[in-house]
Amino acid sequence: MLLKPPVRRGMKELDRSAFSLTIPVTALRVPTKSVGQIKADLAEDVLKLPKLRNVVEDEASKDHRMVLLKPEITWPGLNEASGRLRALVSERGWQAVEHKVTVGYDHWSADDVLRAVLPNENEAPTSYEQIGHIAHMNLRDQYLEYKEIIGQVILDKSPTVTMVVNKLDTIDNTFRNFQMEVLAGTEDFVAQVRENDCVFRFDYSKVYWNSRLHSEHERLIKMFARGASVCDVMAGVGPFAIPAARRGALVWANDLNPASHEALQDNIRTNKVQDRVRAFCMDGRTFIRKAFADYIALVAASGPPSLPPLAKSNTSKQKIAAREQAIVVPSPSFDHVVMNLPAIAIEFLDAFRGLFRSIAGAAARDESLKPINMPTIHTHCFTKAEDPERDILQRACRALGFPEDDYKLLDATVFYVRRVAPNKDMYCLSLRLPESVAYAETADETQAPAGVSGTKRKQQQDESDDECDDNGRTSGKTSDAKAARSDVEERASN
Repeated sequence: MLLKPPVRRGMKELDRSAFSLTIPVTALRVPTKSVGQIKADLAEDVLKLPKLRNVVEDEASKDHRMVLLKPEITWPGLNEASGRLRALVSERGWQAVEHKVTVGYDHWSADDVLRAVLPNENEAPTSYEQIGHIAHMNLRDQYLEYKEIIGQVILDKSPTVTMVVNKLDTIDNTFRNFQMEVLAGTEDFVAQVRENDCVFRFDYSKVYWNSRLHSEHERLIKMFARGASVCDVMAGVGPFAIPAARRGALVWANDLNPASHEALQDNIRTNKVQDRVRAFCMDGRTFIRKAFADYIALVAASGPPSLPPLAKSNTSKQKIAAREQAIVVPSPSFDHVVMNLPAIAIEFLDAFRGLFRSIAGAAARDESLKPINMPTIHTHCFTKAEDPERDILQRACRALGFPEDDYKLLDATVFYVRRVAPNKDMYCLSLRLPESVAYAETADETQAPAGVSGTKRKQQQDESDDECDDNGRTSGKTSDAKAARSDVEERASN
């Protein structure tokens, strides 16, 4: 028998006592010493309901117990009982009696309770994303008048949740942090999450975190070999940067959001990767240009960097770590770039056009001065196209200034990540930067007026970068708005 709670259609303020249900069952009065064997021999007949005991005390005798049978077996005729049960009752003279079982609110699941309350018994909004102690819901409009009772039921039925929030339809700013309302529990937005053997702590109301991307974080991190150099352009609180560092990579990580940058710095210290991760807070395009220029100059001046072993808390482990060899980072430039801002990250590929040429300056054609490695750029993006791979590759070509018709010539893979909305999917483009793009002439070089020196062009570019930094992650407010709209769509699907 499938038990259901009493129907309380339209309830908006939770009354837990209203969900009590008393059902009659048949009980066998048996000797206490025989209970274990009886439960084993009659497993198919014994009551099995979550959070309910099927053996209770016999108030009439301390030497006996009451074994409760499933509700389908009726008293006194033992209809629907197995032949084995009938035979034992007859053989041993066990007495069958009627017993009443009361099932309370604690017995029912969140789905059970909400199906008994909401207008449509076939639907219950019980799904949520959990971020530490926070349950993040995205309620549809038809459930908003029931939001308080929904939040309280979710809180009651989720042992590790202490606050339930609902996303509002507005986005605060360019930093992808949404307004949320607390539905139930104690207001505390500072969450702590464990992922990929690392601990992340952050104020969820001020930064972006998506637990559904755990597998994608892990997939990319495994691509970063020990001794790899990684440039994380939109690092957030560090879900790529910090685990990669713990695996032996050198990471320069950036995020424009000051709250994300602060949390990133704290998480670097918490996970003891201070010697492996550098944190920055600037516009993405500015960071790409500056990080590559500074890193290449650093390696050229001081040689390949090396990473010390991770600090250990245990003394014996410290001795082991002391014997471990430092990790050498051999590449003269970054091996990998991560750009996880799927609404607009693909547009940031334009920052790589002429990147190495600008670093090399007038000597750009000198092969001996060119960095050996072209980085692999991992760019997350959305698409609604029927042919997502072609759409993504052609958009990448346009941003890179690479011939669009030659998109099949790119050294690239397109990986499906997840569906974020109806007819809208998230992908990751992993692209080896074409050397022809990295050393291409830029528009500034080809269109500069006569007499304008390279130094003057560099000054003009720096001023342009400063403007970009003031406006946000992109070169203008239009792209920020596009990011906001697209991220609202993604959140609406969660």
